[in-house]
Amino acid sequence: MKATWKPAWHTEKRQPQFAGTDRPPTGHTPFGKKKYLMANVPALDLLNLEQNEGADVSHDLRLLFAASRDLGNVVKTLAGIPTASTGGCEVMINDRDFDIVARNAILLLMALYFEADSAPLTMLHLWYSALIPAQILRAIQENIRPLIQDVCAKIAAKRAGSFQAKKWTYGTRSLRLVLKKEEWNRLLSYFEIPDGLSMTQVHAIRTATTLAAERRDYLDRWLYILPPARRVGAMKFRVEGILLPFGSCRRDFDTTPNPTFFQSKDSWPMVDAADPLDGWSMAEILRKAPLARNDTYRGLFLLVQDTLQRFCQRIENLQVKFQLFHDDALALPNMIEDGQHSFDRIKLSNMADRGWVGPEAALITLAPLLKRASDNPHAILLTLFLNAVHEVFYDTDNIASLHEEMSRLRSYVNLAPDVVLAGDKFNADFIMFTDARPVVRDFDKLFDRWMREHRFGDIGKAVGLKMGSEHTIVPPWPMRLRQNATQREFDRLRASGHVESERYVEWKSVE
Repeated sequence: MKATWKPAWHTEKRQPQFAGTDRPPTGHTPFGKKKYLMANVPALDLLNLEQNEGADVSHDLRLLFAASRDLGNVVKTLAGIPTASTGGCEVMINDRDFDIVARNAILLLMALYFEADSAPLTMLHLWYSALIPAQILRAIQENIRPLIQDVCAKIAAKRAGSFQAKKWTYGTRSLRLVLKKEEWNRLLSYFEIPDGLSMTQVHAIRTATTLAAERRDYLDRWLYILPPARRVGAMKFRVEGILLPFGSCRRDFDTTPNPTFFQSKDSWPMVDAADPLDGWSMAEILRKAPLARNDTYRGLFLLVQDTLQRFCQRIENLQVKFQLFHDDALALPNMIEDGQHSFDRIKLSNMADRGWVGPEAALITLAPLLKRASDNPHAILLTLFLNAVHEVFYDTDNIASLHEEMSRLRSYVNLAPDVVLAGDKFNADFIMFTDARPVVRDFDKLFDRWMREHRFGDIGKAVGLKMGSEHTIVPPWPMRLRQNATQREFDRLRASGHVESERYVEWKSVE
C-alpha cells in the first residue's frame, strides 16, 4: 500500500531475473501452460445493432465465433440485443481447445437449465474462480452432468472417432453440441475433482505458477506499475484465485476446487499472468466500483454478474439456437450445414495473426461464410491482430522513434534527474519508464507496413471483401492512448493487461 514501495531487486540492489530477456508486446514473458481459459482482450458486442441493422430488427441473425476462447463475446453480444428486436438468433461457437469447449458447453447448459435469477452467480464462479462453493459443484453434478451421462449411454456402441450430436431444447432456446464419441466421455471429467486432490495440493499446484519463486521479479515488475492499493487486490487474487470483492467472506470457498480448472493433479492450466480483468473493459469495471475504486475485482465481479444477468434474462424470451463445435477453425466450412454466405457476423479472434494461420488462410477459408452486402449491408467479418505491429518493428524504427516517444512519455512519467544521470538500467523507475514506450507509440505506419507485406488488398479482392473505412462494431485501436490523453487515462492503460497495439479490422462483402 505504500507509495514508496519498490520491487525486491531494486531494494536488494541486484540484477533482476528478467535481465537480458526481451519484454514482449503483451507486457510479460509467458510462464506456465499456454491455455486461454480466460480471455486476454475485452469482450465486445459483435452485433451492436443500434449502429448497424437497427434496435428493432425483426429478421433472424446468424453469428459465428470461429475461434471463440471463452464466452465473453457471446454473453456480451446477446445481453446487448435490444428488447425491441423481435428476430431470432443462431449462434455458432467453435474452438480447437477441448478445455475451452467443455467449459463453454457447461456454462451454456447452466444458463439454459437454471432460473435466470440464480444462474449468473453460479456461472461467474465456475467461469473464473479456482475454488467454488460446494453447492455450485453439487448443482452441476445433480442437474447438468446427467444430461451428458445420458448422451454417453446412448452412443456407447458408436464407432470411436465418430462425430455425435445432441440437441437440448428449453422453450424458445436450444443448444446443439457436436463432439467425437470419446470427447463426450471426456466431458464427464469436468464435473469431477481428480481423485486424491487435497486442498493443500490445490493451493500448491496453482501458486507454483502464479507465485513461482523464479518469477518474483517479473511479478514485482508488474505490481510496480499498479496504483498502490490495487497491488493488494492483485496479490490477493494471485494467492486465492477467487473472484469476489476484496472484503467478502471466503468461508464457502475453502473446500472445493473448480474441476473445470483442475483436470490434472500436476499443474495449473494457464500462464501466471492470466487474469479475468483482461477479458473486460477496464472503463466499465471502474464504473461498477465508484466508491472502492481500487477494488477492481469488485468492479469486475459486479460487471460480470450484471452482464450474465442480462444475458440470462434476454435469452429467456429470445428465439436463440446455440451450436458448439470442437474443431480447427479452418475445418468449419465442412462442419456447417448450408453455411455458404449465411452469417451476419463472423469473429475470428486473432487467428489471422501471422503466428497462427495468417490472414490469407483465415480469409480464404471463412470469407465465403459471410453474407453478401446485397443480403445484409451490415454483415461483418471481424479480425483481430495482436502482434502485427511488433512483427514489423525493426531496430531502425526503435532508434527513429526514440526521441518522439521519450518526449511524449515524459509528460506522463516523471523520471528523476538523478535516475537518468546514474544510468542504472536495473533501477525500478528507469525500467518502468522504458517499459512504457509502447503505450505512447504511433502504430499506424507499422500496421500499414504489415498490411503491405501481407498483401491485404490482393487478399481482399481474391475473397470478395473490403476493409471497412468506418468501424461499427469496435474501434480499430480500442486500447490506444488517444492524443492529449489525461494522466488518469495513461495510468489506467498502464495498469491494464493490454498494450495499445490491439488492432481490429472489419471486413465487408463487396457484392
